[in-house]
Amino acid sequence: MPPSQPIRLERPWLALLLLAGSGAASAAPLPSASLHVSTTNAPWLWPVQAARGQINAANVSLQVLPSQTVDVGGKISFGVTARKPGYLLLVDVDAEGRMSQIFPTPELLARSDGRDINLVRPGVEFVVPTSASRQQGFEYAVAPPTGSAMMVAILSERRVQLLDLPDLPRKLQGQAAALSYLSAWTSELRVPDDGSGKLVSNNWSFDIKSYTIK
Repeated sequence: MPPSQPIRLERPWLALLLLAGSGAASAAPLPSASLHVSTTNAPWLWPVQAARGQINAANVSLQVLPSQTVDVGGKISFGVTARKPGYLLLVDVDAEGRMSQIFPTPELLARSDGRDINLVRPGVEFVVPTSASRQQGFEYAVAPPTGSAMMVAILSERRVQLLDLPDLPRKLQGQAAALSYLSAWTSELRVPDDGSGKLVSNNWSFDIKSYTIK
């Protein structure tokens, strides 16, 4: 079996490892234009004191597995549940406020033959990496630098699979500020409607977990 080859994401500590197959997955053309989202000029920040129910109507719950303290070189996964169906995106926020989407990735989408790779069903735990992606050899491994970080679960009511993320302003600190900023930003996004193709507003829900790399 050929050796593992890491697919490096924007966030340097987290590598998507291809543990089987012929090497690193290449980014093939994405299967649908509806994977992309357009945005207008988003407000810089909503009040940090935004009510929890306003940003988590689907009651999304995120867990970092096996724990919120992870070692360099160890494997990491994420468990998500929700009260309503939706399409899951996992976003990592590093100590400098840089955000990167770690699920789904273009590599995973290119290897998927279905539209619902990130569909979460009510009351059913959705684990990332999924069993299907594990069978294709994808796992997440922890790499330096060490320190504090945040993982954000974003659940979209409409089918969304990739976001063109901004960076988090450096002056924002903590989970509440990050959630407020992302809630404001996504409120301005317009998503293609599956039926008409028109850009329409969307409902988003969020959960966030801090964790430590050592």
